[in-house]
Amino acid sequence: MKNRFAMRLICALGLLSVIVVGCASPTPTVAPPQAATPAPTTVPTPLATPVTNAFAPDNAPMILVPAGDFTMGSDDANIVAYDSGKPAHPVYLDAFWMDKFEVTNARYKKCVDAGKCTEPSNKTSATRSAYFGNAEFDDYPVSYVRWEQARTYCEWAGKRLPTEAEWEKAARGTDGRLFPWGNDFDGTRLNFCDKGCAANWKDDKWEDGFADTSPAGNYARGASPYGIMDLAGNVYEWTADWYDDKYYASSPRNNPTGPSTGQARVVRGGSWDNAAGNLFAVLRIWKGYSSAYINVGFRCAKNQ
Repeated sequence: MKNRFAMRLICALGLLSVIVVGCASPTPTVAPPQAATPAPTTVPTPLATPVTNAFAPDNAPMILVPAGDFTMGSDDANIVAYDSGKPAHPVYLDAFWMDKFEVTNARYKKCVDAGKCTEPSNKTSATRSAYFGNAEFDDYPVSYVRWEQARTYCEWAGKRLPTEAEWEKAARGTDGRLFPWGNDFDGTRLNFCDKGCAANWKDDKWEDGFADTSPAGNYARGASPYGIMDLAGNVYEWTADWYDDKYYASSPRNNPTGPSTGQARVVRGGSWDNAAGNLFAVLRIWKGYSSAYINVGFRCAKNQ
């Protein structure tokens, strides 16, 4: 198992190093599931009126996710699940704050200007020759930041990266929904690889208006049950956890923080260059923590 994982990691890093230097057509991180889309269901209602606050020095709005249980992962009956996201298991989390939006170029630049963060490894994006540092894209999510850079930013802001469990609860709530907004895919609620996307796996049935990243919080109808934005699409998001595809079988019941060691970090949420099959809130993806990626950003969390 370790040898197979190492080979997959090496292949992923080799592939994505091409993206870092300017590949015109990003390759999907994970092939979409072959199973059919789940039957339509009623869209769940929000769990509660969002409780919002902001903390210095980045002054980003944060939303309180209440303490309590939720079901993490998927059971065998879930046709969109991968083995790494099984089994479904109950998890209790203490209350925590989560950034309402992904960290933007402008917010990240504040940390750079303060001398605490280093610049992204690439200042372009998939379709823009000037992205980071260009005022036109200040409100767009930062990308090309390594896991360590994301952690440093959160520490500068008096926060931390969210655990994988916190990220999933923030995205799914307590009713087991497949997407932040409900159980049915809706291409008007997020930025994903639709008609305007350059990749050959694009979905021509939808048009979100962007062939690349979009402004943070652009899709109000895509909010999670707690009112948190862009937890599906736009950019993948680093979490604090090491990745282990068997971790769910032995995950602690209370406040899990992931394996103690590993070879890659967990990212969640999918991105602008992913097909619908990569955007389910239960899907677990790994990335090399010492590399930066064209489609990976982050947001921060904080203890209550």
